[in-house]
Amino acid sequence: MSYTEDQYNAFEQRMHEAHPEMFAKPYGGFAVGAGWWPIIEALCNNIQSHINFRNSKPDKAIPQVVVHQIKEKFGGLRFYYEGGDATVDGMVRMAESWASRHCEECGKPGTSRSGGWIRTLCDEHEAKRQAQMKTRFGDEDLQKSVLDGMLGEEN
Repeated sequence: MSYTEDQYNAFEQRMHEAHPEMFAKPYGGFAVGAGWWPIIEALCNNIQSHINFRNSKPDKAIPQVVVHQIKEKFGGLRFYYEGGDATVDGMVRMAESWASRHCEECGKPGTSRSGGWIRTLCDEHEAKRQAQMKTRFGDEDLQKSVLDGMLGEEN
């Protein structure tokens, strides 16, 4: 993931300050690339806005969303939480779907890429990943053997 520790810390602080109720419990940080940070930020903003609106009407109150974990898994965004309602569930599914079509590194349009870890990347970041794998594993036959072994496939 291509971001500096300072960039990560600034994003984390901004999220904690904007949504202290959502990040009130330990949750493991943001285990995704910086390309998905705007998606997460928009999701949290929309969730909290919805909760605040609903909870301004005592007869329609819903539980506060509390984040348990935010991570990448199988090339997709995973946002684990408690609280909310069906509208929040829909917001989360939409954000996860949106992330699956955007590069995790830069946020540009991307697609799911296999070969070792499954990642959602744009063409530029996939080319960089392929170059790194070629450097790391050598020729294409060795790379294929290593990747097949990582994926548990037979030659």
